[in-house]
Amino acid sequence: MGKTTVNILAASLFHFLGKEKVAVIDCDYPQHSLEGLREKELAQLQANPTKATDFQALGIQAYPIVGCQVLEALDVAKEMEGQFDLVFIDTPGTINVPGLVELWQQLDYVFMPLEADVLSVEATLPFAAALEAFAKGQPGSRLKQYYAFWNKHVKSEKQEFYRRTEELFAQQNIPFLTTRLEQSVNYKKEGMRSTMFPLSKEFMHLGISGLIQEMAQIIFAAEAPAKATLAPRQARPVNF
Repeated sequence: MGKTTVNILAASLFHFLGKEKVAVIDCDYPQHSLEGLREKELAQLQANPTKATDFQALGIQAYPIVGCQVLEALDVAKEMEGQFDLVFIDTPGTINVPGLVELWQQLDYVFMPLEADVLSVEATLPFAAALEAFAKGQPGSRLKQYYAFWNKHVKSEKQEFYRRTEELFAQQNIPFLTTRLEQSVNYKKEGMRSTMFPLSKEFMHLGISGLIQEMAQIIFAAEAPAKATLAPRQARPVNF
């Protein structure tokens, strides 16, 4: 699955199951896949009374998704201060975007999905290097850390590539999450990519539950570590 799908799953799990106050900023211009998916789901609710009833029965509102360009994302995020616990930001997959470095500096954490592919590794390394050089530790920056994690992991494949890549990243002080998101056709199912309904328990075995728990331990490390549901606090911008 792509980074946008990971963003959806993370935002939805923290919101619907973790009961966190979540918002999403979609500045992956011009695709705006997240915003487009939300509009599609709203249209489906209007056309399907049964589905609309199911949504109302949840007893919880859907988290907001705001589409904008990277240069506008900081202003959008500032408007959200004090209203949400977590703000997820979906950014373009390329580094050369005006305003991206300034946006990085105002994030708390960046999570980088990585596939067992040489091209994916070669794309992620300079991305992490740019985060280190231009964001983390810079004056006025709030970026605490960035993390890589395996996406589309295939258990049946030889694990040598995974091991060597993790060693390479460790040499460059790029931390790796222990959770691996499994490769699965289930990610293409509508129920896996909903911004308005919680993820079904039948899909939790694919690694997403472990990923969210690991993210929660990082994000809320200074607070009650055994709990993912906490009192309202300053919003923490998180990027994929």
